Amino acid sequence: MSSRRHKPGRTQSLRPPEGEQWTWVTNTMLASTTYRALSIHARRTLDFLLYEHASHGGRENGNLAATYRQLEVWGVTANDIRKGLEELYVTGFVRLTREGKRIEGQREPARYALTWLPTRAGSADEAPPTHDWTKVRDRIARDGVGSYAQARAWLAREVKTVRRKTPVRPPATAGAAPHLQVVVPLKCKARGA
Repeated sequence: MSSRRHKPGRTQSLRPPEGEQWTWVTNTMLASTTYRALSIHARRTLDFLLYEHASHGGRENGNLAATYRQLEVWGVTANDIRKGLEELYVTGFVRLTREGKRIEGQREPARYALTWLPTRAGSADEAPPTHDWTKVRDRIARDGVGSYAQARAWLAREVKTVRRKTPVRPPATAGAAPHLQVVVPLKCKARGA
């Protein structure tokens, strides 16, 4: 039993669960044709990034890591990780903030930002959300893409274009945070491992 008194007009059930990490997405985002057109691989990758964001108390957006191994454990097949990331870049839901690299046998994972949330929240370097996904949504609506089927076809064409232009990943966009070096790996075990 809670010691708090219930105030009229306040519904306890509308709050996030006490002691649980959480993050939010808007109804507008969920209903957008670009969001609904994402493949299962892109959605699982986005879910993992949302999990990472919540796991860091919402303060590491722009510095979210998602290694291929972590994504495989999460349920994204190894052959589809790149495709899922490309879909998220093209639709504007995720922005690459720092390219991954290998130095002397060590691997530094790529870093990502969820574009509808602020980056580096609570720090002196906090930046507002870029809302890249709304720009993409509005642009394709002006081009006559309105249905789910049209959005899926548009997305397939765009991913092919990205793949032809860059051999590995799209370039990082403005607002990248190269000075962030915090790496907190996800400790997950694959089933049967």
